[in-house]
Amino acid sequence: MVVDGMALDPNRGQDEVMLPRVQLEILQLLVKIQKRERWPMWVLFNGEELRQVSHGDEFMGIRVFFSPTPPQRIPTLLECIKVLQREEEQVLLVTQDERLETKARALGAATLRGDTFKKGYEEMFMVRQRPQSRLMRSRSVEMEKSRLHQAGTDSIRDLIDLVE
Repeated sequence: MVVDGMALDPNRGQDEVMLPRVQLEILQLLVKIQKRERWPMWVLFNGEELRQVSHGDEFMGIRVFFSPTPPQRIPTLLECIKVLQREEEQVLLVTQDERLETKARALGAATLRGDTFKKGYEEMFMVRQRPQSRLMRSRSVEMEKSRLHQAGTDSIRDLIDLVE
């Protein structure tokens, strides 16, 4: 399986290069999927190499590649498909890019949309709310009380004809 990292980006469409933190989060999710399914997996991200893994090295069982510039992404992914096809019979490409899908199919690879892949592992790709600190929780509670108090006094004033 070859994964276009852009297909799994939660902020897809905003930038062509993901933050390293987002790349690591995606890698960690893919590691869980790879361990569960036991699929050989390669992933490609746009941008510089991560401190945790270099171009072409493995990250906990997943081979990771980096495309230094966004225009090199498609040729690099197609090269990954060709290399895997020499070793295996069938390659699956996960992407959201229609142009890339067409080119991959021409090479004989099966394709799967990133959104469909994420739906299959929905519990892993759900965005979790981070816990708030006590300070933020108390500020939120105070702001809500203030808003309710203000809304309550406004509704009473609306019921009364005030004489000025």
